[in-house]
Amino acid sequence: MPVMQSPPGPETVIDGRRYLYFAGTGYLGLQGNPEVIRAACEAAHRFGLGGATSRAGFGDTPPVLDVEHQAARFFRAGAAFYFATGYAGPQILAEFLRGQFDAVAVDEAAHYAVAGAARATALPSCTFRHNDPDALGDALRDALQNHPARPANPLVMTDGVFSALGHVAPLADYVAVLNEGGFARPVLCVDDAHGVGVLGNSGRGTLEHAGLLDASLDASGINAEPLTSAPSGRTSVVFCATLSKAFGGFGGIVPGARAWIERLKTHSPYYRGASPPPPPAAAATARALELAIADPSLRSRLAENVRRMKTGLRRLGLPADDTPVPIVCLRIGTADSMQAVQQDLMARGIVIAYFRSYAGLGPEGALRLAVFATHTEAMIQQLLDALRQVL
Repeated sequence: MPVMQSPPGPETVIDGRRYLYFAGTGYLGLQGNPEVIRAACEAAHRFGLGGATSRAGFGDTPPVLDVEHQAARFFRAGAAFYFATGYAGPQILAEFLRGQFDAVAVDEAAHYAVAGAARATALPSCTFRHNDPDALGDALRDALQNHPARPANPLVMTDGVFSALGHVAPLADYVAVLNEGGFARPVLCVDDAHGVGVLGNSGRGTLEHAGLLDASLDASGINAEPLTSAPSGRTSVVFCATLSKAFGGFGGIVPGARAWIERLKTHSPYYRGASPPPPPAAAATARALELAIADPSLRSRLAENVRRMKTGLRRLGLPADDTPVPIVCLRIGTADSMQAVQQDLMARGIVIAYFRSYAGLGPEGALRLAVFATHTEAMIQQLLDALRQVL
């Protein structure tokens, strides 16, 4: 397997050779930022590599608490819960909401973390056709027609941005379907790993992009009020995210109203029984969040690079939507032909990803292109020129 020997960035060293890198998830280009790396080094000297206990014990360190402070600032929330892996986010939320829903519906293309969290509830569940609000309504009606007579409280789980496909979930449409479905207290749960830091006017993710976020999470009623006190029929929305994609850091995050987050921590086995993020990783993450807050031009440069790359791909006759998502999924021919494209590009010094199998992809897999804020116009043009030659 290839070995990455430098931080992921617009240029990355793999197996001793430097490549233009259009893969991975370093959307804001912060993974190799000198200030981020310096923060990690300083924290390692000061705090060591780990707390060796859970956060409910003596596992809190200043860098971990700083991440929660910076995340609350970024999301305009009262507080935040920081944990060691974004993969755990959907499960943390599903466990916290246990008893407040009695059936689960999951997008058929949802990430493994989302699908696994749904299965772990051990409740009646169904999948619905990818990104299709009408199919969600149909699936819920079909799955719940034999449900006990009491009003059903479905939990709908989805990615905000689908990591391999680059699709944006129609969250506002899902809320409308749930509000009109005759349910008592439906819940929409979003894993926004690839949306936060990228989508929305202030980078707060797919919910902001969908118009579901107001000035603050509290005012929006997202990750805020106790769901059991929400008005009957109104959809409650919860979400989690990761700090290892756009922000270039480490670990998962759930921001929200202070009282709601305190209840989440109190009830979460990840707070009581899991090791916290290591201080060096946490310090780097906190600094990356500070940089993202202080420099909104990171997002504007990313948006411009996304427009430039997708426009160029369409001129080549390749399918590329016009969303600001920095991911393009290309399904061209067979698995062998797509793998050949990847290898031809590597021979020209350019890396893109080929997934033989991944959540949401068909049997042939797909090529996946990603663009970062730190790519230059010349780098993007070099990719486009190389694609014109190899396709």
